Order: sequence, then C-alpha cells, then structure tokens
Amino acid sequence: MNTEDKMIEANENENRRALIRQMFKRMKQYIARWGVHPSWCRLVASPQIYTDLEDRLAKLVGTEATLILPTVTLISIGIIPALIGKTGVMFLDKSGHETMYEGCKIARDSGATLKSFKQGDFATLEKLLIEHKDNPRKMILVDGVYSMTGDYADIKSLQALAKKYDAILYIDDAHGFGVVGENPDDNNPFGYKGNGIVKYAGCDYENILYVGGCSKAYSSLAAFIACSKKMKTFLQAFATPYDLSGPCPTASLATLWKGLDVNEERGDTYRKKLWDLTHRGINGLRQLGFEVVNTSGFPIVSVKIGDTEKLIETANFMFDEGVMATICPYPMVIKGEEVHRLTFTAANSSEDVTKLLDCFSQMKKML
Repeated sequence: MNTEDKMIEANENENRRALIRQMFKRMKQYIARWGVHPSWCRLVASPQIYTDLEDRLAKLVGTEATLILPTVTLISIGIIPALIGKTGVMFLDKSGHETMYEGCKIARDSGATLKSFKQGDFATLEKLLIEHKDNPRKMILVDGVYSMTGDYADIKSLQALAKKYDAILYIDDAHGFGVVGENPDDNNPFGYKGNGIVKYAGCDYENILYVGGCSKAYSSLAAFIACSKKMKTFLQAFATPYDLSGPCPTASLATLWKGLDVNEERGDTYRKKLWDLTHRGINGLRQLGFEVVNTSGFPIVSVKIGDTEKLIETANFMFDEGVMATICPYPMVIKGEEVHRLTFTAANSSEDVTKLLDCFSQMKKML
C-alpha cells in the first residue's frame, strides 16, 4: 500500500470512528425520549420516529408511503397471506429467499394456490399466469438481489408480465437496498443513492410491492414495504405482524436514521469503494482458477469448492488466517455444488482483499 492509499485508509478509519460516536449520541437522545424498547405493538402506539422514518424512506425509494416492521421475515409471513387471502394464487421463484416461501406456505394452508418457476424462466411463469388469468388475486414473488449468487432479478421483464396479467410483483430486496440504486454508470456501477433494485432497473412502482431490508447496509433491526398510501392503510388493518408483533428497538430506529444521514452525505463514495473491492476480489479469484458464481459484481460472491469435506477444511484454514466465509455444504446445496459465500463490505480494505486472495492461493494446494 502506497503513502496515498495509507492516508485514505486512515481517513476512512477516522470517519468510521466519528460515525460510531454520532450514532451513540443519536441513540442516547432517542432512548432518553422513548425508552429502550416500545412496550406495545405498532397498532396500539408508535413513537414519532417511525412516522418520520417512513416518510424519509418513501422519499428515498420514490413511493407514496412505506410501512416499517422489524424484519423482512415478518413482512413476508404477514403481508403475503393478507394480500392473497384464501383464494389467490402465488407464483414463487424457486431461487427466492426461504422467508418468502414461509409466507406462501401460510397462505397455502389457508386455501391459496402456490406455483413455482425457475429463476429467469419467464416462459413457464407466463404459462402459469395464463392458466390463472381469471383469478383476481395473483402475486409473483422474487428476490431483488439473490442471496446466494448476487444476481439481479430482471425487474423490467417481471413488471411487464405483472402488468399484462394484472398481478402484483412482490420484490424482496433485503440485500439490494442500500447497495444498488438509480442511474448506474461506469463511475458507479451500483448506481446512486442506494434506493434499491427497482430504481436500479429504471422502473416505476406500477404493480410492484417493494420490500427493503435495513439489517444489511444499515445494520439496523428494521425492514419496510414501499407502497401506495391506500395499500399502507390496508396492511395496517390486515397484516398480522403490525397489530401483534413486537416493534423495532428504539436504538435500531435511531441507527437507521443516522445511517440515512450518512447515505446522503457519502453513501455513493462507499458504494464506489465497495464495487472496486468486489471487482478486484472476483477477478483475482478467477485468475487463480476458481469458479466464481457471480454475474453482477454485487458483493455476494460464491466460490465453488464442490466437496463438503474440502469446504469445511478450507473454511477452517481461512478462519485461522483471519478470513471468514459462510460455508454452504451439502445438504444445503446439491452435492458437487458446495461453495464458500463471501461478502465484501465498504469497511474492508485493499489489504483485506489481498489477504483473501493469498488464502485462496494457498487453498489451491489443499484442493
């Protein structure tokens, strides 16, 4: 690392320390006002910070309204059954997150119909939509950014089908929100503002329900659904987690608020750095001869090992070297498809990527 890079790294470290101090100050202010945790469900009462955050998130993603709940999981198991009812039909992407499937199962157990299609198989999806075209309650469910590969859903094609057959397109963007955003270009391939996969794709929200997670980019126990004001009112009345679940801790809401400040001030700088680190990591791994499952450059990177015993052995080696990977062994994945799932962050440094590549270089001998 040259002198200029060291100075930049030192400045970033100081920024992070300053940010942590600011977040603690913000949390203290809100905890002093609202307590550590609201002891009621949102239907009964909500601190003002909920309303303020919902307005701010709606402005960021470009919808009339948003509704905050603690997690994407609660949103899926509460909103999917509420919208589908006992007679609707759901078209679930087989590569979609398990939490969407859990929400679909609850609806199916109440009488709704569940169909599935492979990721990107729009011919099968359209065939299913035609078969159920007379059903007034139809929902297509996909990940915005797929949690294992970092691939992006083809939002434009999916929205076109949703409009054509009068269906709702439900997008779980737990991983994409805060990273990808509007108007991607060569300078910042992730796009700007971090306002999600719909904006990244250049689409509007017609026929779309957008779900954003705040536990990834914002490290906050919170998630939201972006929708119309009319839909928000419906969900407040019929989504079970809104009137029965415990709410977000006050500190998490304060952290999200401060995180949105940081996003406005220098979020695009972090996204540019994140792209550069991820791009270097992916290229380096491929140059070493590893099969990398990633077509988008998103910082979820799966490296194929193809053997569970070798996967565990190399994971332990990396951990001892100070590198942590999420292992995906059989039966989590098909035999022969075992991978190390790597996650790059803007808090990583160029030296961290060098260490990662050094580890994989040594692992080649083990494999």
